Amino acid sequence: MKKILLIIFIAALGLTSRAQNSENQWLLGIGFNYVDFNAIEMSLGEQFTNANWMGKSVPSMLRLGRYLNKSFNASGIVSMVKLDPAKLNEIPLNKEITYDQFWKYGVQLEYKFANDYLLKETSWFDPYVYLGLNGTSINETTYLSNSMGVGINFWVIPQLGANIQGSYDYIWDFNDYLHYSFGVVLRFGAKKDKDGDGIIDKRDACPDVYGLELFDGCPDTDGDGIPDNLDSCVNVPGLAEFHGCPDTDGDGIMDMDDACPTVAGLAEFNGCPDTDGDGIIDQDDACPEVAGLPQFNGCPDTDGDGIPDPEDKCPNEVGPASNNGCPVPKIVPVEINKAISFNAQDIEFHLNSAKINPTSYDKLDNIVKIMKDHPDARFTIYGYTDNTGTPEYNLQLSEKRAQSVRDYFVKKGIDPKRLEAKGFGIQSPIAPNNTTEGRAKNRRVEINLIKNQ
Repeated sequence: MKKILLIIFIAALGLTSRAQNSENQWLLGIGFNYVDFNAIEMSLGEQFTNANWMGKSVPSMLRLGRYLNKSFNASGIVSMVKLDPAKLNEIPLNKEITYDQFWKYGVQLEYKFANDYLLKETSWFDPYVYLGLNGTSINETTYLSNSMGVGINFWVIPQLGANIQGSYDYIWDFNDYLHYSFGVVLRFGAKKDKDGDGIIDKRDACPDVYGLELFDGCPDTDGDGIPDNLDSCVNVPGLAEFHGCPDTDGDGIMDMDDACPTVAGLAEFNGCPDTDGDGIIDQDDACPEVAGLPQFNGCPDTDGDGIPDPEDKCPNEVGPASNNGCPVPKIVPVEINKAISFNAQDIEFHLNSAKINPTSYDKLDNIVKIMKDHPDARFTIYGYTDNTGTPEYNLQLSEKRAQSVRDYFVKKGIDPKRLEAKGFGIQSPIAPNNTTEGRAKNRRVEINLIKNQ
């Protein structure tokens, strides 16, 4: 039990380091060491006060280590201790020691705690335990010995550090003893770095391509924070969720899978938008802002007459294509047209005015009744004047009078879409303008049925 406690104590005293590892596979140590044949039987406290440590030669120990794998190193050691005859006389030994040089040479297998399982392999704190097989020379006679111990290294700079190591050594056919060593260690070894990026090949995830330490030696060509070996779009900055590929329009569909990469769209349409939600993507929709039908390239047919609204001159009324989507008026008998024309005669206005004379209301009301009886019919309202006054004045006056009649009909409930008003001034006289009677006939409003085309 005392021996176990002593070994633990030795480890606690230690300095720390990075031992040789996969980057630096060789270690060279040089230092000095001490032995005590008496400390084995002492308590831990007595070793601080009564131990007989011996070792005057400096340097007196050489160690060469080799990396095997992340958990194990192997080392060869050679050490020599200058014994003190005065102290030897105080120690009960199995055999008398008459030669003052105490040699030890052998090999030891070391288990490292900095192996990426318990501690990082590159950790500055790298303790180890070891077992050794040695030859021990006492009185110029070599004895077989075994050792078990603990060591800790500390690198003050990447390749140079300090070491402390302690062991219990059992010598066959002689006394056992405690062995301590202190010294400096040097890491070295060839580093293979084919791409010259400063990261050795063993730690370089991309050993043939110059890269960055941040990405374990792999490059990030497009600078998007995703190394090329994990980037599906190495030349274009992208997002981690898309393995380094971009999503320009931010619709959650990466550009390479997006049929409309610059416009946010829907996955069901391969990234293209459908603004009006009619199931037809905008780029194929002739009416992208209004929900429509596939047979009309996305345009609506409001009145359901088979003619899309943009081509339908009457989008709210059912009509045939031959009439541009407008309804065809029912055939109005000639007598009806004559009745309208008869009532339209002698419609009177105030002098030089478009205001209708109330004496004409009855005739206009008769026309309204005829129009209501034939709701599909449409009519023209044309105004004319005599040649009194300037042509410009007469044209304006005729247009105003035609519009006054149209307004009267509309107020009486006739759909304005059924009425077309226009003035023609002094055009198309029906009587000579050189008589009073002729001029009176020329001052007129004609109302006629628009014949079906």
